[in-house]
Amino acid sequence: MADIRKALLSKFQRSNLYSNFGAIIKSMTINGFRGISNLRLDFEYPITAISGTNGSGKSTIGQLAVCAYRQPQTNKKYKRRYVKDFFPVSQIDPNPFTANATVKFQYATNTHQLQDLTVSRKATEWSGYKRQPERHSFYVGFALYIPKVERKDLSIYKSGSFEIGAKRIISDEIKTQVSNILNNKYDEVAFQAITHRNRSIELGLVKKYGYSYSENNMGFGEGRLMYMIDLFENEPDNSLFVLEEPETSLHEDAQYKFVKYLMDVCNRKKHQIILSTHSSIILDALPAEGRKFILRDANGVRILDRVSASRAKSILTDGNTKALVICVEDIFALLMLREAIRKLRPGLLPSLQISPMGDTSAVANTVKLLLSMRVKTIGVRDADIGENYSEKLFKLPGTLPPEKEVYENLNVQAALDTKYDINIATIFSLQSDIDHHDYGKILSDKACCSEETMHLDAINAYFDAVGISVFDRLMSLIDNEV
Repeated sequence: MADIRKALLSKFQRSNLYSNFGAIIKSMTINGFRGISNLRLDFEYPITAISGTNGSGKSTIGQLAVCAYRQPQTNKKYKRRYVKDFFPVSQIDPNPFTANATVKFQYATNTHQLQDLTVSRKATEWSGYKRQPERHSFYVGFALYIPKVERKDLSIYKSGSFEIGAKRIISDEIKTQVSNILNNKYDEVAFQAITHRNRSIELGLVKKYGYSYSENNMGFGEGRLMYMIDLFENEPDNSLFVLEEPETSLHEDAQYKFVKYLMDVCNRKKHQIILSTHSSIILDALPAEGRKFILRDANGVRILDRVSASRAKSILTDGNTKALVICVEDIFALLMLREAIRKLRPGLLPSLQISPMGDTSAVANTVKLLLSMRVKTIGVRDADIGENYSEKLFKLPGTLPPEKEVYENLNVQAALDTKYDINIATIFSLQSDIDHHDYGKILSDKACCSEETMHLDAINAYFDAVGISVFDRLMSLIDNEV
């Protein structure tokens, strides 16, 4: 898989983007749709998986993306998608978009420059469609495949009177792909035409292990996968496909293999695929350039680019699954690191588990053990211990143990003296053999507060004194791990 990831990424570079993928969407900026304002999404890979919690805006992005093209004029009729198809106005939903709503697309061109085009609301209609490039575009929502046994279509309710037409045998290549993804050895994959009066449909058929059955007796995941692969393989090259949660009803190994297949078909047929997903398996199978996470809160909607599968899973589980375990030596190191992250990357905190181990040896041993169990883990030891990158062991800023770095800083002492009406220099001088691990306990006893409160006040005074930028390097290392 690594080779095809790199091959696709190389083909997606600006210098040869158009020659490989044609007028592919390189970015889109959404403003005024379902509470989304000025959200820009850059497509860095031919396959883009957009994850996020329910209601974050994943479907909105995909639905607008499929409205980015005119359908080519061919013998086969293709359905053209318009904004109004996905954003109906009614008494119940009078304002699914604002009066000045726009979606701006940037397309690749043969000049290596991007072409800008904006679809906007003009009175009662949308403008900008006529200037769009042509491209076959397909929206693969859940309605693409609803099992016929649930729809009760003519293959069910007219089972005794329909006429059987030609059978369309799927190529060996497609049969192999379906077999590989579902881990089933199919002898045949086909679509059977059936007709009743003036209505005609195709019915999926498979043969394996000596027996055959139609999609009327097929599982949802099996049937939907057949339809999707048939679509990818038999529709024109350089098509756009927008998929809604393609992992639905696929077991985890099938999800992984499905993404591997998507990379293969994009490499061969130069498609662009935009999909919504809640699957960390799908995210993990893609390179970083193909992963996006959409966040919606009281401050609006924003995109996290190149989000890791582990961080996405942590957010989707509301922090119950952690993206990264960070082992530190003691409680003071935990508080110092946590407060630094709170100041520099507050949104990252719920995705992290910071745990005190006891001492530097325990940190190293625990990190080694967790890594062997395939748990994403790093160690952050005291500054006087040093680092070992190959073993995922980093350090806190400075050159001394963190208690010494903080409590022996004169500006910190002055701040604490003022707040608690104590004299730290005198307290320390009277106990010359004091262990730095006991600084907080001794001072909190004198100040009549909890030890944690004293630690936090000291840490924040330290940040005020030296600047939070001392944590930039460590924060960058943590970002890379997450």
